[in-house]
Amino acid sequence: MEKKKLKEISQIVETEEGIKIQVQENVNIEDVKEIVDNCKTGKCDCMSQEIKAKISFMNFRVENGKPVIEIRGDVKEEDISQAMEKSQKFIEVKQK
Repeated sequence: MEKKKLKEISQIVETEEGIKIQVQENVNIEDVKEIVDNCKTGKCDCMSQEIKAKISFMNFRVENGKPVIEIRGDVKEEDISQAMEKSQKFIEVKQK
């Protein structure tokens, strides 16, 4: 079993409302959900208070069998990329 960080297995896409993080590999969906839950409740410290203040909405869903994290607010790809760089959480990647 392999474990990778979110930044290694996902793509950040800017949307009209903010950012979408699309996981590109077959992963344990619960691991990604846990990251989002920790972020929403403030248990993680990968985002600065300044960036957290810009976020109005954060959601987790599954599209085509892969997790997608939607972040709305006045955030840019660079803000989220920096936060993902600091994240120390690993996600289980399933073998194809």
